[in-house]
Amino acid sequence: MIGPAMAVAAAVRPLLSDRAGQAREARWPRFRALLIDLVVFSIVLSLVNWVYAGTQAVGWASLCLLWMVYYVVPESLYGASLGKMLLGLCVVRVDGRPLGVGSVVTRNILRFVDVLPGAYLIGGLSVLLTENSQRIGDKWAGTTIVRRDHVHDPRATRHPPRRANRAIGAALMLAIVFTIAFDYFGRPAIVLDQLYNEHQLMVPELTSYKLGTPQWSLGRVTYPLTGFEGTRACTGSISLNWEWPIGWTMSDGTLFCPP
Repeated sequence: MIGPAMAVAAAVRPLLSDRAGQAREARWPRFRALLIDLVVFSIVLSLVNWVYAGTQAVGWASLCLLWMVYYVVPESLYGASLGKMLLGLCVVRVDGRPLGVGSVVTRNILRFVDVLPGAYLIGGLSVLLTENSQRIGDKWAGTTIVRRDHVHDPRATRHPPRRANRAIGAALMLAIVFTIAFDYFGRPAIVLDQLYNEHQLMVPELTSYKLGTPQWSLGRVTYPLTGFEGTRACTGSISLNWEWPIGWTMSDGTLFCPP
């Protein structure tokens, strides 16, 4: 007579075997999905650096947080990052249990290990050498990647709650509008700060400066400017023009330094 434990084990073994085969079949599409995600994230990062960064690039802490958000949010909602969605892949648990948010977070936090020493070497070798094609993050989370059409139980991967698509769309639209507004109204002061740090703000010998209230017109902004050469104050103004696709560039200005 077969006991309950033996029956469960007998039922699980074919599932694990099927999952391993599905994961091996998804290895090449998974690699291509990773390339897509890397390209998309590089574009996002370049945009963030261009719009929001000043004289330095976005800090490592912000970069790591942005990297996690890029993967954790879509995988928690849809079971797949953008690259995986485009190639018909999704994240599932190896044991067939429902995929939880905790597993998604775990597999992505450990990307910081998988990516070492560069180009996902550790993660790539782990995928090739493990039975279920798991990188280190997958091993800890009990997950792997398969084709979505191999997933017959809707609970096996993540699906967005009702109206989540509308909320995501609204959040993305808000982020786009905010970025455009910041790029137009916020970047002129950043551009001037970059010029100052490069000793190109009107007078190369300026040791500090202050900006007054800007005067705006379509595609142009003018700031009252007070510059300091040590204790000597210089007064004037500086104007920037908006040029597509470059953005804000200094156009003209005047600065009077009394003898």
